[in-house]
Amino acid sequence: MSTASYSSIPTVSIAGRPNVGKSSLFNCLLKERRAVVVEQSGTTRDRVESFIHIEGRAVKIVDTGGYLAGEKDEIALAVKDQIRRAMEEASVILLVTDATEGISGADEEVAKLLRKFSKSVIVVVNKADNDKLALEAVEFYKLGFGDPEAVSCLHRRGISALKKRIKESLESIREVSAAESVRRLKIAVVGRPNVGKSSFVNNLLTYNRVIVSEIPGTTRDSIDTHFSYEGDEYILIDTAGIRHKRKIKKAVDSYSVIRSEESIKRADVVVLLIDAPGGLTRDDLGILNFIQESGKACLVAINKWDLAEEVSDVSMDEYKKHLLYASNELNKFPILFVSAKTGMNVLDSLPVIKVLDANLDVRCSTPFLNKIFEVNDPALISIPKNKKRPNFLYIIQSRVRPVEFKFFVNDPESVLAVHLKFIENQLRENLSLVGIPIKIEIRKSRKRGK
Repeated sequence: MSTASYSSIPTVSIAGRPNVGKSSLFNCLLKERRAVVVEQSGTTRDRVESFIHIEGRAVKIVDTGGYLAGEKDEIALAVKDQIRRAMEEASVILLVTDATEGISGADEEVAKLLRKFSKSVIVVVNKADNDKLALEAVEFYKLGFGDPEAVSCLHRRGISALKKRIKESLESIREVSAAESVRRLKIAVVGRPNVGKSSFVNNLLTYNRVIVSEIPGTTRDSIDTHFSYEGDEYILIDTAGIRHKRKIKKAVDSYSVIRSEESIKRADVVVLLIDAPGGLTRDDLGILNFIQESGKACLVAINKWDLAEEVSDVSMDEYKKHLLYASNELNKFPILFVSAKTGMNVLDSLPVIKVLDANLDVRCSTPFLNKIFEVNDPALISIPKNKKRPNFLYIIQSRVRPVEFKFFVNDPESVLAVHLKFIENQLRENLSLVGIPIKIEIRKSRKRGK
């Protein structure tokens, strides 16, 4: 789906007033639940992007927040700015309306806005769940964008016809060939609410692609942004703040946490932001644990270092020592001190991320691995006298992305946690596994023990 020049892929942007089913249409076209969809007006605030195929054509599809013409609060103005950006970038715009409510003043305001962009617009009349509503959809012809397309996202009615209409509108735009395609490194930026994830993303992108606000929880969806830097291609995933379950009050927040966890699973590398002034918390360690369980490479970025310096004389080295004292797990991962506000070291994260991505492909021969444990036999470490001592026979690497090993022993039940820790430490000392969670599976060998 990605390309050497992703801007050459046509973009279909979805627009409309709140609660007409824009995110439902986005998910319907993708055939999966990527955008948060709940019975609450104004759930989608940012743009949400994904690549799909429509009638065999590669297309970037963009979901946007609901447009409210009269609202002027901070969030509403930021949403409007994101909508305008999406419309400027669009090849085709889908104006989503509601068949059950008819044309509203808000629909006319959105239509008025879209005319300014001189783009191809298709009016999508959603919630046309029956023949009567589908016939009444002709009313939306008055918006001035040609014949409307009646659909029902709930029942997937009219979606095939809409896809054909989109393809017809895109026929004048050059299609990207398979030869132009190239892999994009997927980076998920995660952390607790209000640690500066959106600011970190914006600083990398040098413009406000994602809404930034001092209000915790502004980003509710996981948002993909495709960009290039020094010849390399990336997909940057900004996510909602991951709250502890005890702090989740609303269904939309629960869905957002699920989306953030899904974003970690589909990323290659995860950047975990930690609030420097606030320090390491149990929630941070919970997120780190989920990253490790998912087998993802991770960079730990200590954000807001500019604020920490203002209130403390602690150096980076001293702060890092405190972190490692609080959790020995952080020893496995590179730690970078950044300031999303000033830009300090933010761009320096990309070379580290590239190394982490390369480390996910580390492959070791069986002879090399077994040479490590000939010199450092796990069976020789000290264990309680009442415990049986296992014989470790041989080790193989069984997988990359995530990195996994299988160690064959005579008696798997006799292998203790201290053995696993020793094996992991030896692998990390001898292989390029910085920032990479590794899984060690103990298997019973059919060979006789030593």
